[in-house]
Amino acid sequence: MVGIVIASHHTLALALKETLEMIIGITDNVAALSLEKTETIEAFAERLKALVKEKETGEGVIIFTDMFGGTPCNAALLSFEKDEKVKVLAGFNLPILIEAAMHASKNIDDLFRTLMEKRDKTIIDAKAIFSKRG
Repeated sequence: MVGIVIASHHTLALALKETLEMIIGITDNVAALSLEKTETIEAFAERLKALVKEKETGEGVIIFTDMFGGTPCNAALLSFEKDEKVKVLAGFNLPILIEAAMHASKNIDDLFRTLMEKRDKTIIDAKAIFSKRG
């Protein structure tokens, strides 16, 4: 099973993990890591490496970060730049996390490709769709 690590500023990662588990149930392969306000990138990177190691079962790990260019994303890129078994996806949302958790039994490359294909379908102009109903 592919490991999933949600990494964010402050408590967003933890809230999303709790919400994910409210919807699909407890997921042993999913972990959350929050960047503390006074934490250095080096300290965060060490905690991230330890968590990735914990979630790696031989199938790989996808790290979901809250935004490209932020400390969680930068720490993930610096820590796992050359590791082919660790993917980094920047700019997550709940639907894409649900998709990842529901299909974590897939090969990591296939799962990551699926997530990239579905990313544009996870943010929707709800009023436009609602108004088409007639």
